[in-house]
Amino acid sequence: MDSKITQLKKYIDEAEIVAFFGGAGVSTESGLPDYRSRKGLYTEMEGQKLNPQEVMSHKYLIEHPQAFFNRRPKKDRVEPEPNDAHKVLAQMEQAGKDIRVITQNVDGLHQKAGHRFVLELHGHSRTWYCMECSRVYKPEEVEKDEQNIPRCPIEQGIVRPNIVLFGENPDRGILEKSKETISKAELLIIAGTSLTVNPAKNLIYRFKGKHVVVINNEEIDTRNLKVDLYIEGKVGETFKAINE
Repeated sequence: MDSKITQLKKYIDEAEIVAFFGGAGVSTESGLPDYRSRKGLYTEMEGQKLNPQEVMSHKYLIEHPQAFFNRRPKKDRVEPEPNDAHKVLAQMEQAGKDIRVITQNVDGLHQKAGHRFVLELHGHSRTWYCMECSRVYKPEEVEKDEQNIPRCPIEQGIVRPNIVLFGENPDRGILEKSKETISKAELLIIAGTSLTVNPAKNLIYRFKGKHVVVINNEEIDTRNLKVDLYIEGKVGETFKAINE
């Protein structure tokens, strides 16, 4: 077993509470795109002279709903499956390890793998809601008009996924629970994230525990963070190696 994997396993075994702070890179091995890597969704948009913070914003949804929904990536309509990162974390929790997931992802793959403690900072796509009457719909129940805009059959309002867009704030309750979780943890694992989005990126500075581990496929800026172990690689492959 690689020495870094051995060290990660030791940190996990010794910690009473583990906080796993994950970003889009956790789900790329499930076939979903990340955002800010060389081949990421936002990088692709910028290559098309689009500003991701504009076209993925609340304002843009209201002013240009047809363009907003037509630009949503096709891959998010595919039914992704949990990869080894989701599965191993869930197995550890089910075996009695206190592993608390804080995710920036909206795909619900941690829950699909069986993980119970999951805080979703940016919401989720398991439900959609009408922006006029707040009625909730499952994705398969959503009806679209002739312009491909999801509409509520009752109020004709725009029906949107229950996710946090640019210009919107995360749920305050989720944010507070995330702060509390990180402050109580003995081990913080930061995985698959570029640490560029607020307020999520500031959460990690609430950590008061023993060890910080970063797992990322590309190098990220950790100058303001005391990192005990840096593993450059895929998150799923890393957790699979722990089980071998």
